[in-house]
Amino acid sequence: MGCRAETNIEASNSSLSKLNGQWQFTKISVGYPFPGGPTEINAVDTEIISFDAVGKIFTRTKNGKLTETTDFDVQIVSFLGTEPREAVVFTKNQKYSLLTFDDTNSSIILYEKTPIGAVLADGNYYHYQKVK
Repeated sequence: MGCRAETNIEASNSSLSKLNGQWQFTKISVGYPFPGGPTEINAVDTEIISFDAVGKIFTRTKNGKLTETTDFDVQIVSFLGTEPREAVVFTKNQKYSLLTFDDTNSSIILYEKTPIGAVLADGNYYHYQKVK
């Protein structure tokens, strides 16, 4: 379900630096599981996402094959009535994913990709472990 929202764009250089590198997909936390359904789904394929903080280029490879390349940035986004949150904004497809760092586990959590200007209320969370 999407809702119309306003976006406030503000870069976060510290987070951009922390995000730099390669991350391997480990699992999905299901945002709104159906009754009796799984709340987590472990990765089956080998998926690596890479953030080049200097060139601001994002790539995704799945089982060794390049599946996505786009410009990106880390920005603070805020919506009507919600707290400002850090997000990765994917320039090419005009979408964003809310970003959470889990420094204890050297991992990141990206929320379901959402069109810029919309709020997704029931998306999944994608977990990635730092590779290098």
